[in-house]
Amino acid sequence: MKLYFVTSNTHKIKAAKKYLEDIVEIQSISFDLPEIQGDSRSVAIKKAQDAYQKINAPLIIVDSSFRIKALNDFPDAYANYVEHTLKEDGILKLMENIKDRRASYVDTLVYIDKYGLEIFESETEGTISLESLKKDAEPFDNIFIKNGDEYPVAYYDKNADTIYENPTYLEFKEFLQKRHVARGITFFDDKVLLLHRIRKENDKYLEYYAIPGGGVEENESLEEAVVRELEEETNIKVKINSYLGKETYAIGVCYYYYTEYQSGDIELRGEEKEQNNPDNFYEIKLIKVKDLSKITTLGIAENMILKAYDIYQNNQNK
Repeated sequence: MKLYFVTSNTHKIKAAKKYLEDIVEIQSISFDLPEIQGDSRSVAIKKAQDAYQKINAPLIIVDSSFRIKALNDFPDAYANYVEHTLKEDGILKLMENIKDRRASYVDTLVYIDKYGLEIFESETEGTISLESLKKDAEPFDNIFIKNGDEYPVAYYDKNADTIYENPTYLEFKEFLQKRHVARGITFFDDKVLLLHRIRKENDKYLEYYAIPGGGVEENESLEEAVVRELEEETNIKVKINSYLGKETYAIGVCYYYYTEYQSGDIELRGEEKEQNNPDNFYEIKLIKVKDLSKITTLGIAENMILKAYDIYQNNQNK
């Protein structure tokens, strides 16, 4: 997978490669993006969306904001502008006679692809020094002392690259390495095709209804996985109509599609049939959409079914 990193900051690129290069190919790209007004998260999201409009490929943006507690988190998203206009002396002037010198860098990593956004944030806490180091460094680095350090960041210039490393890269890596699952929502008139599940977990039985689907195999697209999984599980051939949305949970990411029935007689097949037993029960059911509230589904499944049903009904009325 090729991942574009929208930045011209070589330290950021090195930090990203340190954590991510073993699972993705990182390519840096740089262009001017408009700066909107708002909080740091909104600014980072808008930048990522604007960048995606330009290259239409998976990318990340890492935006840093600087927050000073006693100044009501000023300058926050305007850190870059303030850093290069007021500079460290201007900040120190604002902090004169202020005892609460707590401050923090907040790093926001936004990942975007054709399936949507994922946002990862981390905060590096510290304090504002009483005076500047006056080194040839970024202004805030001359006055920001990370918790656990004795001197401002710029004092440790021999480790400059590590200043730009933050937990967001590790969290993003964990996201990429999660199990990715694709599920297809198929309608037959006013009914939706579901798997009735009963499984034993910690000496208790859980009963719910699941949308057919499963894990994406190596070198397989999400769309290919949906079509394959529905045929393997339920014996029907479908085609993709629409991508609906995704859901991230502890160990995986689930992508939902509205799929249209093409052919085949519905029957339980594959591992679901082979592994079927009272403690791990599978049964194909056609459930009326109006009765969804009467059954148990997991996560955002019900919302995704209703979203798909709106599309299905609109198509039927054309």
